[in-house]
Amino acid sequence: MTQTIAKRPRLPRPLSLPLRLVPERAHSLVLGKMLNYLFATERAEGELDFLEDRTVRIQVTDARLSYALSLQDGLIAGVNGGEPANLTISGTVYDYMLLITGREDPDTLFFQRHLLMEGDTDLGVHLKNMLAAVDLDALPVPQAFRPMMDQCLSFYERLA
Repeated sequence: MTQTIAKRPRLPRPLSLPLRLVPERAHSLVLGKMLNYLFATERAEGELDFLEDRTVRIQVTDARLSYALSLQDGLIAGVNGGEPANLTISGTVYDYMLLITGREDPDTLFFQRHLLMEGDTDLGVHLKNMLAAVDLDALPVPQAFRPMMDQCLSFYERLA
């Protein structure tokens, strides 16, 4: 688990500028492709079917980025950002990094309100439970990914 820090780190605004120059739809398409690769087993086993034709918006507040995703025909797809979302999840880069690396579990991040959910609460709880059940070590990620993410987290914690 993560250490307790008095102030949670935030991405410095100038670092987010290059990312904000890319349209939201492009971000969503890339994220969708990555998630399809990472969750291929879960998709094949129908564990993501609850997302079919539902839109989830992921907002990264300190980077001022937003992604809109949906499951369409069994694939996670980037969708038009102008569409209303069934569920919106908001958090900072740091909080999403804690989730991705497993240094904090989804329950802790949501219950301590570091990650916020708005909209369809049943969908949100189902998604949170699915994320909590994922074995991060079984995901097909490059060997160097975890040490790289740990270094990024350490850097972020020094920003606080």
